[in-house]
Amino acid sequence: MNTRKNMTFPIVLTFIIIAIIVYLFANIKQSEVSCEKVKTFDGDVRLTERFVAVTDGKEIDSIRLTKVIVLPDKYLKDDHYLEGFRNALSNTLEYLGDKVKYTMGTDRITVNIEVNKDEILLLDNINFVTNEDLEIVINSNTKSSEVITLSVGDHYTDGELMTRFKNNGYNCK
Repeated sequence: MNTRKNMTFPIVLTFIIIAIIVYLFANIKQSEVSCEKVKTFDGDVRLTERFVAVTDGKEIDSIRLTKVIVLPDKYLKDDHYLEGFRNALSNTLEYLGDKVKYTMGTDRITVNIEVNKDEILLLDNINFVTNEDLEIVINSNTKSSEVITLSVGDHYTDGELMTRFKNNGYNCK
């Protein structure tokens, strides 16, 4: 009877240690890589691309991408430009379904994309051309060398991901 009483302390201690180990593994913090690029085109049109990639140290688990197009006053006399650009973006990004949210401001269009599966995102793929009128040119070719592709499941360490985007003109932290 005396040996059973002596066994309870090691058993309780073992369960406490196992609980602590499980807690630590469950709360391992994933790291985030945040990058931003601001481009100004002819006609003072500004495009800002910001993305946050959550990685587990070996691959990308999720991506939040925000694209903001800001138009100068001379293109804001009517909603023609904002609505046209929103429709062009919507046609290009319709493959993402409800993972894309559009917000229209008085002088800007904000596109928020959040993906957690194997969807491909294209970065640095929007240009503006000013001939007689302002036009948006969206390159949706995933094989093009002029765009940057990024998808959930890509194998990158934090350093490799930051280096890749710094080499493409992004500011990363």
